[in-house]
Amino acid sequence: MDTRSRKFRLMNPFKHYEVSGGRDGSSKSGSSWPMSAKFTPKIHKMSPPPKKKLAIKCCVLFLIVLFTRWACPSSGVPLSLHQLMLQSESCQGRRVHMYDIPPSFNTALLQFCEGGLVHWIKFCKHYQNHGFGERVMASASMFRDDWYRTDAYMLEVIFFERMKSYQCLTDSPVNADIFYVPFFAGLDALPYLYNESMRLQQQGLELLDWLRQNATESWRRYGGQDHFMIAGRTAWDFAHPEEGGKDWGTSLFDLDAMKHVTFMVLERRPWRPNEQAIPYPVGFHPSSSASLELWIHRVRDTKRTALFSFSGALRPGQVGSIRDQLSQQCANASTKCSRLDCATIKCSHNPEPIYDSLLQADFCLQPRGDTATRRSTIDSIVSGCIPVLFHKDTAETQYTWHLPSDLDTYSVFIPEDCVMNGTCIVKDSLKQITPAQVRKMREKLISMIPNVLYRYPSGTDFAQTVTDAFDLAIEGMRQKVDSLKASQ
Repeated sequence: MDTRSRKFRLMNPFKHYEVSGGRDGSSKSGSSWPMSAKFTPKIHKMSPPPKKKLAIKCCVLFLIVLFTRWACPSSGVPLSLHQLMLQSESCQGRRVHMYDIPPSFNTALLQFCEGGLVHWIKFCKHYQNHGFGERVMASASMFRDDWYRTDAYMLEVIFFERMKSYQCLTDSPVNADIFYVPFFAGLDALPYLYNESMRLQQQGLELLDWLRQNATESWRRYGGQDHFMIAGRTAWDFAHPEEGGKDWGTSLFDLDAMKHVTFMVLERRPWRPNEQAIPYPVGFHPSSSASLELWIHRVRDTKRTALFSFSGALRPGQVGSIRDQLSQQCANASTKCSRLDCATIKCSHNPEPIYDSLLQADFCLQPRGDTATRRSTIDSIVSGCIPVLFHKDTAETQYTWHLPSDLDTYSVFIPEDCVMNGTCIVKDSLKQITPAQVRKMREKLISMIPNVLYRYPSGTDFAQTVTDAFDLAIEGMRQKVDSLKASQ
């Protein structure tokens, strides 16, 4: 056994864990949930008070005491509004306990934003405003309110900031249904990815050691299957690197103790059940229902003059890329295609030119980039521009918690090889879709806009029926844990 293997075995905190059937560690044969002590208030007989007013006051006081002891039998202390919310039906199955891990695993990493993790990666501007980045100071009025220069890699910061105001957040692990480990895995991964001397070191061992010492009982319930983390990168960045450091990844997701934890990432490996893709953060983060409705109104009423749009840079050195062919087809379509070349116009952290292009067209081409997914797919949904997909891993196998399964009702699929061999001409394929079908698909997209956005944490006037990307991530985790419990 080599030194690294011995070190990992010694530091693996969950090697000897056994998954018990019950919530409190008990077996299924007994009671699987802790029972609160029952309290039956004693009612003393008393003579009716001489005055009716006094009798009314006594009855009211009695009812208050009775309700208090029924709601909180163990302590007799009245429940706060937050505690009542945790017991309400809306929080059933969605009570989340966020571990209070040391800042060195999350917020302290932000102190190294000026090149302290990797000398050429600077992100101080990106984690401002709850992780949304700097506000957009755009020329067009539509981009002035609730628009930010959001960096997708800040996903873990955005989720952490939103969780702090989550209405079903509980301080008690015993009462939690789901457990959130607020580890900024993507930021922590930077030295492992870009420093050759750290390439073969195992990311996350210190975190596992903390969990071993502080989360033993919670972890033992289901062996970590009711736990989740947010990693603001693709899953490929956390895959196991080959010996010699020539491959890519930190191996965080391949640690034995992490094999049951759900990792929410920008892109998953479809064959890995513990990985789940959630939407890329885009530039719009509504702070109120009025802001959201105003944007939806603009999307619905914008006059679109182009048949399709293609935004992005080419990939001349990438084997199998169809971007060159799509760019040429766009040029051949003349005014039927709106082209935004991100090699000449700075698209990164700049939503204004992106949405100007997307809002011009009925359809938006979404070819693969460095990996199968791309943020432009989410931009396409938010702009009401019907996405044209060329690979199933771009959306179909990724956002199963956030997008409807009937993709053909709001997107178009054209196989990559059909474009590559010149058989498929995008313009001809899209012209076959009638205006009535386009309107119907756009309305379906508009209904999906809230589902892929991360709204401002302090927004309070959203209707309960309006769910954003954060809400659906929690709902997806709830369903996963419910299925786990049902199978025990």
